[in-house]
Amino acid sequence: MTITILITSDLHGRLDRFEQLFHQMKSLKADLVIDNGDFLDGSPASFYYKHISNNEIQPMITLANELYDVAVYGNHEFNDHLPNIKKLHSQFRFPWISCNIGDFSKPYYTKTIRGRKFIVIGATTHFTPLWDEHGYLTDLSFQSALKSIQHWVTFVKTYEKPDYLIVAYHGGFSEDPLTGAIFQERIGENEANEILELTEDIDLLITGHQHLYFNKRIQQTLTVQPASHGKGFIEIQVNFYGETKQSSGKFHPLKTDHTSYPSEVERWLDEEITYIEKDYTYEGLLKARLTSHPYIQLLHDMQIKATGAQISVCDLAFLEKGGFKGSITNRDIVFNTREHTLKVISLFGFEIKQLMESSAAVFALNNEGKIDFRTNVYPKTPQPYQYDFWGGLSYTIDIRNPVGKRVKNITFKGEPLKDESTYEVVLNSYRLTGYDFPLLKNREILYETAYTVFFLLKGYLKNFMPIDVPHHGSFKVID
Repeated sequence: MTITILITSDLHGRLDRFEQLFHQMKSLKADLVIDNGDFLDGSPASFYYKHISNNEIQPMITLANELYDVAVYGNHEFNDHLPNIKKLHSQFRFPWISCNIGDFSKPYYTKTIRGRKFIVIGATTHFTPLWDEHGYLTDLSFQSALKSIQHWVTFVKTYEKPDYLIVAYHGGFSEDPLTGAIFQERIGENEANEILELTEDIDLLITGHQHLYFNKRIQQTLTVQPASHGKGFIEIQVNFYGETKQSSGKFHPLKTDHTSYPSEVERWLDEEITYIEKDYTYEGLLKARLTSHPYIQLLHDMQIKATGAQISVCDLAFLEKGGFKGSITNRDIVFNTREHTLKVISLFGFEIKQLMESSAAVFALNNEGKIDFRTNVYPKTPQPYQYDFWGGLSYTIDIRNPVGKRVKNITFKGEPLKDESTYEVVLNSYRLTGYDFPLLKNREILYETAYTVFFLLKGYLKNFMPIDVPHHGSFKVID
């Protein structure tokens, strides 16, 4: 007897791809279909249906209701107020589960298929509250995913006696379980390694969150991660031979990526906001971070105008290219922004220097003596997305110096930055979670914008952008 299981994860609202995946998956007539979290948030379509459209039910939910048996809460399921989360999830006709969020949801799901009992235990990375930008999750308690999984595996083995036990964990690996390559320290965000090492009797471990593809048997446990953003899905075949069972996984890629969003979304995305003759584009993940350029000055100008802060801190989306030139549409702005608000805090000069040094630590000299991202040279080091640009200041980053002593000649309005003076600084709301920079955690907020960066930038481009954006300081990175 063969049982077919289909798995997706981290779709992030890619309705354009999901419409095709839906038909590919339906054609296989699976017995059990699971989504492993981060289902809706993170695409132009999800932004449109959340903030612009009057549709009561998103098309992606309508399709999901015809496909899935169960889904697991991912960290991005919690990007809203709890009442809004509960209202949204009431539209799904299948359960959402997680065993490590107290009584917020059921810990596991049971389905009997041709006389065989399948149980899916869900779990969510317990780092989720650390990314809570607005205090949405203060009433929820996230426990260790590892300890909760161990508890519920023991429970269902004792009382439910499943024929096939699945753990669907919205979290990933701290180390490659095959090669030992280190992705990050074992800090608790991604506990799949520990789950495999310390938990017995799991037939299938589904992972996610890291947007990787993985399909290997680790010891006795088939372990998978089905990529992300609708690039494909994993099919699991479970064969029962009397009291024995065997399972194997196969990745099904999206058949074609020539997809588009529904016409109403495409029309809104292509709506022109304004036209700019000057070139505000950039190219190169590394190159764009090594020198000041017009697009960064544009962001600083927008943030300072929106908040009245003295100093602006911004980062770039982790893209090979971005920015604006010519006709600017909603699509361009969505592509270049994320759903953060802006917040103003007060920082001492010495704190600013510490933060700038932490940011400068993302660089290193590679084996050829050239500037590179530190992650390409050393493991377990700061990630490129932890790099910030500081507007209103002029400074130099010297990569030849050791980490912590790289940022030189910092000036504010032509004068050296003073350690004991305070400055009003604007940052996005994610930075102020303190996840990447603990110094920023629990700071007093002097001012917060009512709108997210998308709406602030759109308003700036349409109504307030000067012909020539002023320079808010300058910097250079030298080797």
